[in-house]
Amino acid sequence: MRTVARSVAMALIGTHSGCFQADEALGVWLLRRLDRFGGASASVVRSRDPAVLEGLPLLLDVGGIYSHEAQRYDHHQRGFFETFDGAVGAATGPENATGKFKTKLSASGLVYKHYGREILCALHPQLQLSPGKLEWVYTKMYTDFMEAIDGNDNGVEIADAVRYRESTALPHRVHRLNARWNDPPGGPSEDERFEQASALCGEDFSSMLSYVVTCELPARDIVEKALIDRSTVDSSGEVIAFANGGCPWKTHLYDLERVHGVDPLVKFVLYPDSSGMWRVQAVTVEGTSFTNRMGLLESWRGLRDAELSAAAAIEGCKFCHASGFIGGHENYEGALAMALKTIRSSS
Repeated sequence: MRTVARSVAMALIGTHSGCFQADEALGVWLLRRLDRFGGASASVVRSRDPAVLEGLPLLLDVGGIYSHEAQRYDHHQRGFFETFDGAVGAATGPENATGKFKTKLSASGLVYKHYGREILCALHPQLQLSPGKLEWVYTKMYTDFMEAIDGNDNGVEIADAVRYRESTALPHRVHRLNARWNDPPGGPSEDERFEQASALCGEDFSSMLSYVVTCELPARDIVEKALIDRSTVDSSGEVIAFANGGCPWKTHLYDLERVHGVDPLVKFVLYPDSSGMWRVQAVTVEGTSFTNRMGLLESWRGLRDAELSAAAAIEGCKFCHASGFIGGHENYEGALAMALKTIRSSS
C-alpha cells in the first residue's frame, strides 16, 4: 500500500484505466515533451477512482471537467463543445461552432490547443525563431494529424457516405495493442500496453511533424518566392516556375495566393522532371482533383513529339496529356511557350 501511495504522489499526469485509445495515449506523449510536466520520464497514474485522481496536478480524458487553469482536460461531459479555434461554451454543436474548425476536440486535442506551440518548439527549436512559421506548422499539424484523432475519438465520420472501412489509421493500431479476450495469462500488463500505445502515437506524431518542418515548410518558402517573382516569368502573372520539380506546391499555392491577394490566379506551373524535361502543369481548382483552372489547348491533347510540335507550332514539344492537365517540352522556354499560347488563346 505504501508503494502505491508513493507512486501516486510522484505522478504528474492522471488518465483513466481500462481500454485505452489513441486520444489519451497521444495526449500523454505530448505532455511528456514538456519539462513542466516531468519530461519523458513523467509518471502516469491510470485509474477511474476519483479519490486517486483528485490530488493529481493534471488529468487527461477523465474527471468530467475541462479547465485549462486547473489543468483538467476531459471532453466527455455534457455541454462540452470546444474546437481548435473556438472558445469554451461558444457552441453547442458543429452547426454553431464559431470558428473555421467544426470538429469537437478530444483530450489530446485540448492538450495540443493549449500546449501545441510549446511542444513543437521543444521538438524543433528552430521554430522559435520564426513566429509566422511556427503558427503555420501549428495549424498544419492540427489539420493533417490532430483533427483526425479528435474526430475518431468523438465518433465523427470522415464523410456522410462511407464507401469502405479504414483500419490502418493510428486509432485502430492503438486499439489493437489492448489485451485481447483470449490472450493467455502472463503477458504485458495494461499499463505496459498503454506505454507501447503512447510510444506508437509519439512516433507517428514525430514523423508527421518532421515531414512538415523539413519538407513542407521549405517548400512553402520556395512557392512563396516563385509567386512573388511571377512577373519575371511572364507579365501576365499567371505562370510560375520552380527550379526543383520535386517541390510539393499545390496546397501552398492556394494558401499563399490568398495571403498575397493574387489576381489573376496562377494557371500553370513550370518545373523540370528527373529526366530534364520541362513540365507545364495546370493548376487545379482548389478542392478538386481533376478540374483545371485552365487546361492545355484541346487540339494538343493526346499528341506527342513531332505531331504535337506541329499542332502547337512550337518546336521541341514532347507530350500533352489527354486531359490537358500536363504537358512536356525539352526546355524551359518551350514549356513557357506552351503555357502562354494556351492562356492567350483563351483570352
